[in-house]
Amino acid sequence: MASQDPSSPDSAHPIDPLDETGCFTLHRELRLTEMFTNREVRLVERLQAYCRGHDDQTSTDLRKALTQGFNGLGAIATAIEAYPSLQDRAKLGGIVRSGETLMRHLLESGDHGLEWALPTKALLSRTFGIAKVNFWTSLRFALGGEDANGESGELRNAVSEAIEEAVYTRLAEELYASFVTSKTMDPEVKLRAITQLMQLWEGRVGFATYRFCPLLRSAWAARCRAPRVFGTLMGTTEIASLLFQDCDPRFVEWFTGRDMQTDEVQAFEEFVFDLPFESLERVRQRMLEDRHDAIGPDEVAVYLGLPKGRLRVRIEDPKVLYSSFRTRRVKAKYRTSMRAPGPKRTAESYVLEGLLMAGDDEDPEA
Repeated sequence: MASQDPSSPDSAHPIDPLDETGCFTLHRELRLTEMFTNREVRLVERLQAYCRGHDDQTSTDLRKALTQGFNGLGAIATAIEAYPSLQDRAKLGGIVRSGETLMRHLLESGDHGLEWALPTKALLSRTFGIAKVNFWTSLRFALGGEDANGESGELRNAVSEAIEEAVYTRLAEELYASFVTSKTMDPEVKLRAITQLMQLWEGRVGFATYRFCPLLRSAWAARCRAPRVFGTLMGTTEIASLLFQDCDPRFVEWFTGRDMQTDEVQAFEEFVFDLPFESLERVRQRMLEDRHDAIGPDEVAVYLGLPKGRLRVRIEDPKVLYSSFRTRRVKAKYRTSMRAPGPKRTAESYVLEGLLMAGDDEDPEA
């Protein structure tokens, strides 16, 4: 980090680790752009304007949530800045560290050793991403329930979109990390995934999936909005629903527009129906036995031994979509290790691999 003028309000306070008083000032003043993306800054400014223009319980709660969020996110952002760039070359105790050595270390770490291979800056970046989800969630609480209307209702909808974006960013990070730790992924694809991860960790404050993985972001958003209708379990209704919900058609075409391997089609079905392969096979078998051509959520629940109404019609909370992705990924890894039938990867993984191989995972216009 370049040296700064200690008298400047935006400079970091100098710290003497040998100060005998035992007092250390850690924080500094931060601009909004040092904690949020450009889109988020505009939303924060709208929330600030609401607080200044109203004297009610909502504005009081908003002010409290903003204060706590600024303090927390600011502290993490400051901590991230305190560590050198992941690309910097440095020597400590005779050990040389650089972007190249980090890449090699990540490749060698494996799935269970990834956390220990990550530099502190990357760990703080991951923490910052989760903290931002919690920040926006607290603001949505402050703005009232789903029945909120008027200006507060509009702000609540905007905050909900910000939560989605923060969760999708964490999802993208998880997906890239799964490539890095994969034992079967093409080495060139793994290197490109590491490059994207390092860019994310390096610039977490300004990272948004509008720039990275726009195709996958579109699919995730559509999956949250689209109702789940089982029908014939052929996926026709759900595919049409995804397209209707503004899903990038390229995502659907990836699985339906050409001759695909069985694993990829099965992974797409898991994504569309939000059920594991094993459950879908069980339901299909029961449909054959009962001679049903089509089926609804309640019947599916019964076939799976669940109470009626247990299967959600929509994934309304993006955090649930994140959990769904992780569940599908864990089950895929289990099938791989046990050589069991069913998809060995997630639908998102197949698409992202194709994008990385084609060098088409970024959207320069975003």
